[in-house]
Amino acid sequence: MKSGILVMIVGPMYSGKTSELLSFIEIYSLGKKKFKAFKPKMDFRYDNSRIVSHSNISVAAYNISKAEEIYSYLDKDEKAVFIDEVQFFDEGLRDIVLKLVFSGIDVYCAGLDVSYKNNPFPVTSLLMAHADTIIKKKAVCHECGEYTGTLSYKIVDNGGEIDVGGFEKYIAVCKDCYVKLNKEKGRDKNGSIERNY
Repeated sequence: MKSGILVMIVGPMYSGKTSELLSFIEIYSLGKKKFKAFKPKMDFRYDNSRIVSHSNISVAAYNISKAEEIYSYLDKDEKAVFIDEVQFFDEGLRDIVLKLVFSGIDVYCAGLDVSYKNNPFPVTSLLMAHADTIIKKKAVCHECGEYTGTLSYKIVDNGGEIDVGGFEKYIAVCKDCYVKLNKEKGRDKNGSIERNY
């Protein structure tokens, strides 16, 4: 049996990661190949049972809490699995994805590579280490307007590092604007609030 492939689509918010994932889903759909799509239960921004891009394109998806739930939805003749917002899953997702790939299923994952504090998301990093292809997306910087946005910047100070949200909480910025905004807000270079003890 031929192994499947692992494709990772990563980048900041508003860079078109989900749109890219949906374009791959369309390829399998047009080719009449069986696939399943999954999203984390904690991401309920647009729809609980659909993967939805910021441009409002969507596809039906299973809403799961834990990565191992993927197995319960798969049929024997599945050709591909699509997983959105992988950064919200536990690191066990890597083992599940590798089992799927080695069993001949193509796996496409989309997600943030780093948090607004510029820390790598562990599960995304683990999956990238095994990827056959990594598509690194950029966004238009919300501050300077250049197509150089590689970081997500949190515009509010509440919530933790894992904090689901959209335009009300985050913007995409380039590295220079990220440093500038953090300095203006009294945050360190990694986005944390600077404290004087």
